[in-house]
Amino acid sequence: MDAKFIAILTVCIAAVLIAGCTTGPAPAGTATPTQSAPTPEVATAPADSRGCATVEDCVPAQCCHPSSCTGKATAPPCGNVMCTMSCEGPIDCGAGSCGCVNGKCSVIPAQGATAPAAQTISVNLEASPQRYSPMMSSTPGIGLTPTVTGFLAADTNVEGNATDFAWNAINFEWNATFGRFLRWDAPDYKVHDIGNPVATDGRTIYWTFTDKPASTREPVTITVTARDMTRQGAVLATSTLTLNWDGDYAVYVGEIR
Repeated sequence: MDAKFIAILTVCIAAVLIAGCTTGPAPAGTATPTQSAPTPEVATAPADSRGCATVEDCVPAQCCHPSSCTGKATAPPCGNVMCTMSCEGPIDCGAGSCGCVNGKCSVIPAQGATAPAAQTISVNLEASPQRYSPMMSSTPGIGLTPTVTGFLAADTNVEGNATDFAWNAINFEWNATFGRFLRWDAPDYKVHDIGNPVATDGRTIYWTFTDKPASTREPVTITVTARDMTRQGAVLATSTLTLNWDGDYAVYVGEIR
């Protein structure tokens, strides 16, 4: 056999043997990285909004005239909500309350009570005399006395803000398109000009005028707004009085609504 061929063959065999000796298994302690399958997300069922353990867990589900009950955790924020002062639904005005029945917040009617019919709150005006002129000496003006029906004060013992007059659960705001308002009552029965517009309690006030109106074709409109001061001044009702002109210096009471 050719000596040169034998030498090349020998070198190749030696190279193969050397490669087999130097290539071994991976060093011990070297972890082979693996990829784990993603963990599926588990949906959490929402808590029952009406679930309860005791009566203290339950509150009205609506801010105004609630018709159902819910747990405290899902109660609506009612801090600054103003509602009409009428009795509507199964909870208003003592008709019922929220309680825990079979683990659910529910409306519990008051014993022997039925849901009250809705009440309409209104402010009514009494005006006297029916005809008035500044030249009359028997009265300083037309006396206006407001009365409110259908009203339930939230707390009549709450102290009111400081005013010139005694604070009341209901305050009245007066506005006239012409003229001004007066106070004339005990103990001194002196006439006090209180301006226009003005806010008062429920005592009688008087409307008058001194100047001739620009036009006697337009009647004078007096508006009174009743506000519940136990509920942050919520408007209860309004009423308007129309005074029609009788010449230049006299008026007579027209429509009251």
